[in-house]
Amino acid sequence: MPLFSWIARWLRPKPQPQPKPKPKPQSKELARRMAAIRAAAAAEPATPAPPTADMLRSAIRKGFNSTQPVTSSSHLHGRQEQLELLVEGVLDRGNHALIYGARGSGKTSLARVFANMADDRGFVVLYSACEPDQDFGALIRPYVDALAGAPVDWPADRPVNPRDVVEQIAPRARRRFILILDEFDRITDSAVQHDVARLMKMLSDAAMPVHIVAVGIAAGVDALIAGHASLRRHMSVIPISRIESQAVFDIIAKGAGSIGMGFTDASRETIAHLACGSPYHVRLFCALACFEVIKRKERKVDLPATLAGVARAVNDWALTNAEDAALFRKVIATNSPHWSMIETIARTAAAHGFITRHALADERGERILSQLRDALIIDAAEDRIAFQDSLAPQFMLAMLFAAQNSEKIDENIISMNDLHRPIAAE
Repeated sequence: MPLFSWIARWLRPKPQPQPKPKPKPQSKELARRMAAIRAAAAAEPATPAPPTADMLRSAIRKGFNSTQPVTSSSHLHGRQEQLELLVEGVLDRGNHALIYGARGSGKTSLARVFANMADDRGFVVLYSACEPDQDFGALIRPYVDALAGAPVDWPADRPVNPRDVVEQIAPRARRRFILILDEFDRITDSAVQHDVARLMKMLSDAAMPVHIVAVGIAAGVDALIAGHASLRRHMSVIPISRIESQAVFDIIAKGAGSIGMGFTDASRETIAHLACGSPYHVRLFCALACFEVIKRKERKVDLPATLAGVARAVNDWALTNAEDAALFRKVIATNSPHWSMIETIARTAAAHGFITRHALADERGERILSQLRDALIIDAAEDRIAFQDSLAPQFMLAMLFAAQNSEKIDENIISMNDLHRPIAAE
């Protein structure tokens, strides 16, 4: 490039940068409004949308599930002492165990929570429910096959016996195993009960790391140990009674908190009064009361909603046990002067699983029991009288409560005595 061109470029004035336009000043009013909006957004988080009815129903099923056992210790209310005894007896001392109690008392829930704790401590837990027609081989073979990791060879020419089981387990018991036999009371064959007891004894005598936990009703204790008195040294017996009122209130509070609903004091007290410490009935009554609240588009479980939920529970039960329901209705309707005795019978059976004539010591009680005889199991030798349906006493108590408080029950609530009227679809 010629020298002249360089000089001309050097002398040419350089372009000056254009100044940026200044923003227009906001008015004082606009500035004030924007500051207020920013302050409100920082102070108050966005309000979540209210849950839909379907979301609430799902939460109720989880919070008050009466059809499935609980699996977390945080939901096992009123059973901490029994859980500690089970852990100490089986995991620490190496005993077998028998968990027994009435239906709906939480036996299976206790066994499931215990199984999770055992698993956390390195045990292999195998679980199965017993069947009435099972022989000893059918009961035990699945456990041993699972323990072995594959089907094992069993004698083909004779029934399986406890010694066969021990011989199959011995070379394979390198880990600690727990075999849970749920609903053990369904096995009524004394020969099978005898073989299970014998297997427990042989496993303990051989110091094998295999422990059996049988779960059933109280009658199974003597039947299991009969003829094997020395088995008592190797067994922890865990009775399951009804839970205390505080544990009932804890179940209600935890479930209510999980679904964002509240229960009035009257509703809580009524549920506790009718459930008689049965976790099953507590959750059932609470769930159906909450469903009633949803239908009313409310969020508080008051006494009318509770009574409607209990009525629904009684009606649902009556569809599965129409004979007992009709009998209870008749006994309540024809014995109004003796309602207190009916309540005593129902509450005693609910709390203890049975009634004794000696405890009643009253001709009124004898008369009521005579009228209820078709719904009862009478053991004259032991002076024990139990309901054939062990869940029935609470429902009879609910029917009685409805009769005693009929003037307080909302006319829109299904009568707990009108057991044959169908339930309208929701």
